[in-house]
Amino acid sequence: MSHGKGFAIALLAGLLLAGGSAHAEKASVQEVVFAPGFLAAVDRVTVLRYRYEMSGKAMDRPYTSGARLEIREVFPDGRKLAWLDMFEGSNRRRTGPIPTVDQNPLLLAFLQRDTVTMANLTGGAPGYFQQQIRRAFNQPVEVETTTVSWQGRTVAARTVRLRPFLADPSIERFPQFRDKEYEFTVSPELPGGLWRVRLRLPDTAGVTYLEESLTLDAVD
Repeated sequence: MSHGKGFAIALLAGLLLAGGSAHAEKASVQEVVFAPGFLAAVDRVTVLRYRYEMSGKAMDRPYTSGARLEIREVFPDGRKLAWLDMFEGSNRRRTGPIPTVDQNPLLLAFLQRDTVTMANLTGGAPGYFQQQIRRAFNQPVEVETTTVSWQGRTVAARTVRLRPFLADPSIERFPQFRDKEYEFTVSPELPGGLWRVRLRLPDTAGVTYLEESLTLDAVD
């Protein structure tokens, strides 16, 4: 619990300190995904339900599960207390209360889990992966204007993609992650702002070796 909170705080601090203004064709993940503070618009007790999916050549068959962000308390000054309920069965993880104001704890937990998994698979330090992701999140990337389907209507959205480890010389120690791609699709018209986060790891032939995603499914 304390490790996850520590990473979330460090990640968020690094993002918010960087600042910067958005551009017409390019912007950073920090500008598009984190700086708007989409969760600030959630001003009442709310449950955001996401669909977690994992697939790719590394698996015998795709895995699908649920993930919930429960905003159980909202204070007049905008502060919130959130609980996370992720996965099912023996993989189930529940965490809370998590204090927040405008950032999505589920997204931070998803990214924290990603860095810990990479470290466990390689014997590397989680801090290395965290640092590279933070740096990449503050670099300009192409912004795609798109639409997503939400509850029977079409909603305007923005997508950013990046490969945090591609240009880092130190990734020679962990070459399997060189081309790993992170994709975020957000819209202020959606509850909580985040429609989908997707991580894609290709193999040497460019085929998807492993893909994970969280997609907004429903809101209570």
